[in-house]
Amino acid sequence: MKQVLVIFFTLLILGCDTTPKKPLSAGSFQLTSNDPEYGYTENKPIELGGFLRGTKSAGAHIEYFEGLIGPNGEKVKVTRLGSCCAFEDKSMPFGGGMLDRYQLSYKGQEKPAIIYVNLYKFNKPLAPKGFALL
Repeated sequence: MKQVLVIFFTLLILGCDTTPKKPLSAGSFQLTSNDPEYGYTENKPIELGGFLRGTKSAGAHIEYFEGLIGPNGEKVKVTRLGSCCAFEDKSMPFGGGMLDRYQLSYKGQEKPAIIYVNLYKFNKPLAPKGFALL
């Protein structure tokens, strides 16, 4: 009986891992930017806001990253690489801030993507090209 259970769970695990993913439909990319630079350059960061507690978009960056998926529905691993790239913005209390860089990767991806995020300003975010939002 023990051997049957071991074989069953082994086949279950292998079967789930080798199930081919179906490409997402075109409708899945409605929330994906058409701009190839969106998020990929410091001049066009993804404005997620929510960094400052008590703001109306507090925590928005967490929800954004949890909803990000690869082009075939792959789960995306998000790694914060740190702050970079000071910017000026007269509308902000301190006259500007720093962008953050994140690495996005998923199984089967040739090279991880690096994106730039503004955690001070919020505009309805889109997924960068090559990704989708749930």
